[in-house]
Amino acid sequence: MASQEENQAQPFTDIFDEDEAERSFLLSKPTCLIVFGKPGSGKKTLASKLAQRWNCIFIEASEVIQRNIQHGTEYGLECQKLLCQGQSIPEELVTEMILQMIDKSPEVAHYGYVLTGFPSLSEKYLSVPQQIEKIMNLKFKPDFLINIKCPDYELCQRISGQRQDPDSGEIYQRSQWDPKVADKLKKENDQDEEEDEEEDEKQDEEEEEEEGETGEGSRKKLGSFHQVVQRPEDFLENAKKRVGIYKDIMLPPLE
Repeated sequence: MASQEENQAQPFTDIFDEDEAERSFLLSKPTCLIVFGKPGSGKKTLASKLAQRWNCIFIEASEVIQRNIQHGTEYGLECQKLLCQGQSIPEELVTEMILQMIDKSPEVAHYGYVLTGFPSLSEKYLSVPQQIEKIMNLKFKPDFLINIKCPDYELCQRISGQRQDPDSGEIYQRSQWDPKVADKLKKENDQDEEEDEEEDEKQDEEEEEEEGETGEGSRKKLGSFHQVVQRPEDFLENAKKRVGIYKDIMLPPLE
């Protein structure tokens, strides 16, 4: 009787080796993403948020340079030397740092990456097709390509409205540094709050907290925005040229 019960129970036993399954999962290829889009479309912002959400390594030119300098790598020491001499870092060196980080970083091998800013519009070192070939030959090839699409007119208006703090290097949108636009947005937010009074109280509280933080933060900073300046690349005519170059040089080979 006992043997019959054991035979009946046998098909329901777990036939998988949990340790082997876990080992296979840990050794599997991590998820890798690339974010690209027109200049000023918010690639870096989106890529950074995706990296945080997916717990991936965020890879972007300035981040890679800073990382190498902080860790005192051979590339980092060379970058630091060039910067101290007032020179710009060659595109060839930046490309090598990005590719090496993707192929040889233990963190990338474990967590995966979110890459942005590469391929680059600049073709001083490699053409766009050559940069794409480099990506396709990577040890960890991208699994997802995210293309940010937005109308040219709205994008150029957004870029031309950007201002930079010369001390911190931080970039601000027009809604942050222009009091007229900030007040207009605040009025629109107030109207939206009145229309949404009948919604769930919890949802209202969350929205009010988010809008309150945004509004207060903008107003606190308004006093210090007298020193912000417009970068040459953000002039409207230059923004249009950059978007046009992207559509002519970058978009066709990427697609």
